[in-house]
Amino acid sequence: MIARTLKRTAIVFLLGFLALFAVRFAYSYVKQPIRPPHSGGILQTFSAGGLQFAKDLRNYASTKVKFKPAQVGGAFRSVDQKYEKIANVGLRTLEFESDEQKLRSLIKDNSALIQFEQRQGLKRSRSLRLAIGVNPDKFDPFVAEVQQIGKLYQLTIDKSDKTNEYRDLQAKRASLETSRKALTELKQREGDIAAMVELVKQILKLEQAIQALGVSLGDFDVENEFVTVKVLLVETRRKVVRNISIWKRLLDTFAWTAQAYAMLWIVLAAAAFTGLVVAFLFGKVTRMIKDADQQGA
Repeated sequence: MIARTLKRTAIVFLLGFLALFAVRFAYSYVKQPIRPPHSGGILQTFSAGGLQFAKDLRNYASTKVKFKPAQVGGAFRSVDQKYEKIANVGLRTLEFESDEQKLRSLIKDNSALIQFEQRQGLKRSRSLRLAIGVNPDKFDPFVAEVQQIGKLYQLTIDKSDKTNEYRDLQAKRASLETSRKALTELKQREGDIAAMVELVKQILKLEQAIQALGVSLGDFDVENEFVTVKVLLVETRRKVVRNISIWKRLLDTFAWTAQAYAMLWIVLAAAAFTGLVVAFLFGKVTRMIKDADQQGA
């Protein structure tokens, strides 16, 4: 009788161990599946600063915008709109040199202009930043072709109206030119030498301010019209993934199962022992209460 009980207990123990072993072994293939040669995930590398570069670069373009006045019967009118348009394109690549060459060829084919360039990092973790001035008519096709290089991970396109800013600069220059003309006319009159020297100084300051405004207005010149495409090309590499042999899986699974199964039985034994102790104490307390009631009666 005792031998049969021990035999059944051993069989139950063994079946439980084998079931847990099988579950853990199957999970090892879910967690770390067998991969074909040369496969693996992409190890991403990030370049500090991202697409925040060439912030001082200013490219402006113009276009004819038609609008109808608010009054009834008003005819359509057209104005020159000045605007700034910037595309930010983030690309990752496993073939850095090849994709860099594709990007430079694309720039050359579109007669674009590299206005800012920055290279960082060593081989296998390189990055290239380019700020490119592009003809406004070629902006959309150019951005679409850039996205085909490497793997796109970021794209933003921002357009800002600069018409009022342009008009303000024109108004300031006109005001300064008027002041310069008035002071130049005063210069033709006779007067105190000190006053004339001060007058000349004021005229020179006005000349400098007019020249500075001329440079700013030159950015809006039709001959210099560009829109901006900022490109960040970041080199990535594949993670090395090694397959685990079946013997290694079996050994690791056996070690884990033995430890986990032993802990499981220890917990069950502790729970059973605790249950017996609680039941014993509960029975003893119940008997003591019963005896006390009988003595009181």
